[in-house]
Amino acid sequence: MVIRDIERLAVLVIACLSLAATGAAQCLIPENLIISGGPGKDGIPALTNPEVVSASAGDSFLVPDDLVLGVVVNGEARAYPHGILWWHEITNDVLGGRPIVVSFCPLTGSGLVYDPVINEQLHNFGVSGLLFDNNLILFDRTTDSLWSQMGGQSICGSLRGARPSLLPVVQSTWAAWKTMHPDTTVVSFNTGFSRDYTRYPYGDYDLVDNTTLLFPQSTVDPRLPMKETVLGITHEGVARAYSMSRMSTVAPRLVINDNVNGLAVLVTFDAGSSLAVPFERRLQQAATSEGASSGEGELLEFEIIDEGMFPFKLRDRQTGSIWNLRGVAVEGPLAGARLRQIPTFSAFWFAWSAFNLDSQIHDPAASGGADEAEEG
Repeated sequence: MVIRDIERLAVLVIACLSLAATGAAQCLIPENLIISGGPGKDGIPALTNPEVVSASAGDSFLVPDDLVLGVVVNGEARAYPHGILWWHEITNDVLGGRPIVVSFCPLTGSGLVYDPVINEQLHNFGVSGLLFDNNLILFDRTTDSLWSQMGGQSICGSLRGARPSLLPVVQSTWAAWKTMHPDTTVVSFNTGFSRDYTRYPYGDYDLVDNTTLLFPQSTVDPRLPMKETVLGITHEGVARAYSMSRMSTVAPRLVINDNVNGLAVLVTFDAGSSLAVPFERRLQQAATSEGASSGEGELLEFEIIDEGMFPFKLRDRQTGSIWNLRGVAVEGPLAGARLRQIPTFSAFWFAWSAFNLDSQIHDPAASGGADEAEEG
């Protein structure tokens, strides 16, 4: 038996022991597809209620182009730096008076935020050390059930089949997030762990032209580069991917009016900010600044107006109201109305397409598919 075979056997043994620890009689996916990522259970330490600081204090350890996951709950904004998520992957937190769990898998480039209250019980999550299709598997400390991050459900254990609610998240540069949310807090590098949060621990793994995967992958869709970052949207069994690089080749700033299997979608994109945010184009909350309820249920189409506001403003063609990138109408007949941000996430294409087989790919250059901002 060669050394490589011994290493593979060790990985399988560790995975089997970890699965046995869940007490699961069976899993929703074949157990041979659940493998050890190396570190065991809690080998990558999750954070719980981390120290947070103001945006100005965050400037002392973050640079403008650092990527963050941004979350807003009940009007309270917080940034979770990629640099911290590379090393901890899971953050159990409370934001806007509501518990949330922020998860990030460096191997699939996927950042998802979930409601940890499941079946009326609050759960604390940790890193299991296991992977499915290179993607993070979480475990809850209440039942030891295993949860697929991108699959969005428990796959092993007494809670298997349970699905936590997915919450909206924005991936962007630190500069973009704090400009959009100047009152934001940010998770501090003072985590209590000795880590270099300025260093990406996976070398050149995340480069778009790097085709290397660290672990076996069940399927690879060749239509886009494996490590291409896509924003994914699913609705009623239909999945669609919005390629960051394809959008940037059309224009550095885009507004896309789209329809995903009956869901009217608005995607706002800014290449310089690594920002792509999806909203529903049909008004859900339309109370205006005067307290009227005009426009509720109305389907809107948007275009860019570039008036110097970072990175641009939007105007709906139906009423001429002006909207910011937080999905709030700031001027016009619908002032005070708010678009619903679609709870979804960005990920590497190889991972998105594996979890969403036959995913469509939006073509931003197609006629009627996008409104471009003119370069000044």
